[in-house]
Amino acid sequence: AVCDRLKIAHITRDLKKEFKAYVTDTFTKNYQAGKTPNPCVVCNKMIKFGEMLKIADELSIPKLATGHYAKIEEENGMFRLKKAAFLEKDQTYFLYTLPQSTLSRVILPLGEYTKDEVRKIAEENGFQTAHKKDSQDICFIPDGDKNKYLSRFLPEKKGDFLDGSGKKIGTHTGAYKFTIGQRKGLGMGFGKPMFVLSTDTKQNTVTLGDNNALNKDTFSITDASFSAFDAIPESLSCTVKVRYSAKEIPCTLLRTEDGFLVSLTSPARAITPGQAAVFYHGDTLLGGGTIL
Repeated sequence: AVCDRLKIAHITRDLKKEFKAYVTDTFTKNYQAGKTPNPCVVCNKMIKFGEMLKIADELSIPKLATGHYAKIEEENGMFRLKKAAFLEKDQTYFLYTLPQSTLSRVILPLGEYTKDEVRKIAEENGFQTAHKKDSQDICFIPDGDKNKYLSRFLPEKKGDFLDGSGKKIGTHTGAYKFTIGQRKGLGMGFGKPMFVLSTDTKQNTVTLGDNNALNKDTFSITDASFSAFDAIPESLSCTVKVRYSAKEIPCTLLRTEDGFLVSLTSPARAITPGQAAVFYHGDTLLGGGTIL
C-alpha cells in the first residue's frame, strides 16, 4: 500500500531459507552452546543488508534505503556510521558489522527524525502504516517467550543449580534456559535473591550467587569488526556498550591473538558471552565484536 502511494514498484523475494540458516538456526545453536546471541546483529549483516544488496545488484539498483535510526556521513572518503539524532531509538549498536562497501551504498533517511515526527510525516502522506505498532525485540518470537521457542528444538534435561563453591543447591530443566544476570524465573526459591552467574550447557549446570558477583571490569571479544578504520588498530581508547540498553563505559582495547581484551574504567554488570560489545567515539560508531 505504501509503494502504491509512492508509485514505486513492490517486489517480493522469499528469503525464508536464508533467514533460517543465518538467523534462527544460529540463534538456537548459540543457546545450546551456553551463549546469549543477538539475532538482530546477524540479521542486519546477513539478511537486511547482505541478501538485500545481492537482490539490488541483480536489479541494477545502486542504493539501499532502510528505516534504521542511524546516520551515515562521508568524511575524507570514509563512511562513518553515527548515532541517530533521536538517541532513544538509536540503532547503530545493531549495525557495527557493516563494512565500508555496504555503508557507501546505504541511505538512512530517519537519522534526523524522532519516531513521532516520522509517524506525523506518514500520516500527512496518507500511509496506512502511520500508527503501526513498534517492532518486537525478536521478530520471530512475537510473544517474547524465548524458552517456549527454544523448547521446540532443544530437549529439556534435568540439571543442577550450583553455588559459587560448586555445591548443589537445587535443580532445573535445562541450562540453556538461563541468562547471566537473571534473577526471576529460576523455578524455585533460595531464601534470598539469587542471580545467574554462569551456565555450562555441556555439564547442564547453572551457577548462582549474589548480585555483586556479576560485576566485571575486563572481558574479551572475538569476530571484531571496525569499519571506521582502514585497518583494525592494535589498541584503542573509547567507550563501549555491552548490551543495547546499557550505558556507555570508557574503556581501552588491546589486540590479542584471537580478538581484543577490553578493560573498563568502572565495572559493568552481567557481561554476557554471545552478546555484542559495541565501541564509540562520541557519536561515531567505531566497531564491535562478540563477547567471549
